Amino acid sequence: MPKPNDIASFPELFDDMEEFLDEQINRLKRAGLLTASVALPASLVLFYLAQKMTG
Repeated sequence: MPKPNDIASFPELFDDMEEFLDEQINRLKRAGLLTASVALPASLVLFYLAQKMTG
């Protein structure tokens, strides 16, 4: 018996894959936005403090 080698052979395994991937992409976008919103002000504060220390 030949083995099926494409996704169409197992549709029940991939029913919710698109929804899952969309959810994961949204989580990554949210994590990136949070990281950027914390990193930018922190780097500006560090730059300011470094300028103050060097004179």
